[in-house]
Amino acid sequence: MSYTKFSKEVTKWLKDNGLPCYGTANDSPEETKARLDAWMRGIKEMLRQWITEKRYRELISCAHGGWYQDDVIFEPLAEHFVANHLFDELRFLCERGIRFSAEDMLSTIQSEKEEHGSLDIETIRNIDVPSYVAGRSYSHLGEIAKYRKRALDQIIRYIGYLEQIHAPAEYLEQVKFLQKIVADLTIKAKDLKPFRFRL
Repeated sequence: MSYTKFSKEVTKWLKDNGLPCYGTANDSPEETKARLDAWMRGIKEMLRQWITEKRYRELISCAHGGWYQDDVIFEPLAEHFVANHLFDELRFLCERGIRFSAEDMLSTIQSEKEEHGSLDIETIRNIDVPSYVAGRSYSHLGEIAKYRKRALDQIIRYIGYLEQIHAPAEYLEQVKFLQKIVADLTIKAKDLKPFRFRL
């Protein structure tokens, strides 16, 4: 698994450079902070090395694994792909998260329709997602709004990358259409078929 391999290489780099890589329950807040700072340094160094070695599939696998915040691996990797006009790698990196968010939204829409026979689109659009997520209550409509927002955020970020990389116009239009049908909640499972690209 790429994440495990990546983490082992980060740990090895930390050891080789005399930096802290293991903590204990007795560590002071300062020791914990120093270890976490060193770990972030190690991640950045390993990311740089793997990019230099063109270990793109493994890095994409790490980004897809969800072990790291997007700004740690996903975004630097996407920016590298854009800067180097690696369109296929960018597609493979970005499409998966969008598809998963949209699929989660679709399955929750299905549950809501089974329970209530219809979908209250206006209510979904008006849900304050950060407040819903911070709260303790669960609702299908709240979950739909959450997945909708996540998918839209991912699509908007992806469109930004596609415009920078000068992606083919037809593909960019497909992504913009996906944004529209996610926004107005008219998306169907078949609409996600064009977004299954693999390297």
